[in-house]
Amino acid sequence: MGLQSLGFYVVITWLPQVVQDTGGIAPAAAGWLLFLFQAVAVLTSLAVPAAMRRPGDQRALATISSAVLLAGYLGLLAAPGWAPLWAVVLGLSGGACLVLALAFLGLRAQDAAGAGALSAMAQSIGYLLAAAGPVLFGLLHAASGGWRAPLAVMCVVAAGQVVAAIIAGRGTVAHKATAIAGRRQS
Repeated sequence: MGLQSLGFYVVITWLPQVVQDTGGIAPAAAGWLLFLFQAVAVLTSLAVPAAMRRPGDQRALATISSAVLLAGYLGLLAAPGWAPLWAVVLGLSGGACLVLALAFLGLRAQDAAGAGALSAMAQSIGYLLAAAGPVLFGLLHAASGGWRAPLAVMCVVAAGQVVAAIIAGRGTVAHKATAIAGRRQS
């Protein structure tokens, strides 16, 4: 949840400036690329639930979705002139990963109390991490004087998300202790 949100917030905040500075994209066109990213993310988020109908294991879907995110960051880093392509690639991943992260909160819990406890933990920590992402990305840009270092860090974050996707996508349910902890907090 946190890695997915961090990546999404960084793209929403910084994509127009990154493509202007690295790809020579005009400001208005950079804004349209952000719109393209968001439109593709919305369309992808509508398609992912149908792909999740296979019960249990979603490792392949989660891993591929996260790997696509990594490909988008690598593309911005290696070939910034192809920014429209990378906006689409990042949008494909952004929409898919959000739906998967939210769905896993319910799919991996034994009951409603467990889902509530898992959701509270994942969203609290996840959005705290995500809120820091755009600020740290900007600070790294200022400290390094360019976009290569921040984009390289996002590649590392996306690689970490691929690993997390492999684990989170398994068709396992959280232990009963999670549900009990949720009941105690109520």
